[in-house]
Amino acid sequence: MRPRVLLVAALVVLAGCSGVFGEGGQPTETITPAAVPTDEPTPTPVPQLAPGLTGAGIENPSVLVGAHTSVLRNKSFTIQSNSTGMASNGSVIDQSAGTLRAGPPGEGVHLVSKGNGTATYSIWSNDGRTFQNRTVPNGTTTYRRSEVHSGGRYGTNGVGLRSLLEPFLIANTSVTERERNGTTLYLVRGSTRIDEEYRRGNISLRMLVDSQGFIHSYRTVREAAFDEDIARIISENQYSKIGATDAPERPSWVATAKNRTTPTGGSQN
Repeated sequence: MRPRVLLVAALVVLAGCSGVFGEGGQPTETITPAAVPTDEPTPTPVPQLAPGLTGAGIENPSVLVGAHTSVLRNKSFTIQSNSTGMASNGSVIDQSAGTLRAGPPGEGVHLVSKGNGTATYSIWSNDGRTFQNRTVPNGTTTYRRSEVHSGGRYGTNGVGLRSLLEPFLIANTSVTERERNGTTLYLVRGSTRIDEEYRRGNISLRMLVDSQGFIHSYRTVREAAFDEDIARIISENQYSKIGATDAPERPSWVATAKNRTTPTGGSQN
């Protein structure tokens, strides 16, 4: 993937003057031209609402995601996710739902995701070790295991979220202020088209961010010919119980996964 990079160039012109001495050391008069007024207006500063976010839109997706994940690294949290695949006539073709519960630092992270008639995934991660249980409708279960000792917890890396937000910048986003339970939030809306082969199509974004850069929720609608049936995918993600999520219990299947798998390298989401 080639990330879209916004390059902001700042040009600073430095001017100075010096005396010029002629023959015999006698000073020669120099004339400094007066500044010529221009009709160019001074740009109005755009307020910084959150890290990476200004009143004009998303200024730096990486900075925004970095602020978001920094909140999660030292707190417990819950993520509710839902995805719906729809046909061109609006009928629902497929649905999936998932819940990720991350306990306080040092405790485990448990994710369960189930699709409509497809495989169910259960993931357990703690101390850099991540185990996956995949069960298909006929009852067959397979296990995977990865070990990444990078110091980051599963679900707090922000790679997926950063990739999602990369196409959205000031040119294609807008921001409005919202109040919720006495807290100021910023509603970010955006739309763009992605022409990369593996995720080609139009995509729209709706996201709620606070002044710390924490993303409370986000919703995307992606329109493209994903296959012969699905023409639109709607994804919604909601963060809740920040600092108030109980530590999840380790699933019983993890012991079996340990015995049936060998460690491999991997990445934390």
